[in-house]
Amino acid sequence: VRLRHALEVRSPTFDTQQFYDLAEKYGCAIVYAEDDEAPTWPKIDLETADFRYARLMSSKPDEPTGMSSAELDAIARQTQAWAKRGDVFAYFIAGAKVRNPAAAMALIEKLK
Repeated sequence: VRLRHALEVRSPTFDTQQFYDLAEKYGCAIVYAEDDEAPTWPKIDLETADFRYARLMSSKPDEPTGMSSAELDAIARQTQAWAKRGDVFAYFIAGAKVRNPAAAMALIEKLK
């Protein structure tokens, strides 16, 4: 079994070329983390490995699918672009947890 590694960094101090170069050198993906409640976290959208890993933490309790259709369309476009270069692991977590399954199902429908 081949192991792949993803690094989730939550400090802006990691938003450096040196970090990107190290991640790429060792084939580690940098987690794309999107969280409305943590605006200081770096949103690093770089290809440093043969796969992408995204943690989507912006679902809202008042939205039946966790996110608006337009927000889900944007995520669908982004994941499709990532998929052209390798595997994509995208997870709806945190935010309005009760809405995350609906968000994932809505995204799957948009990707069909």
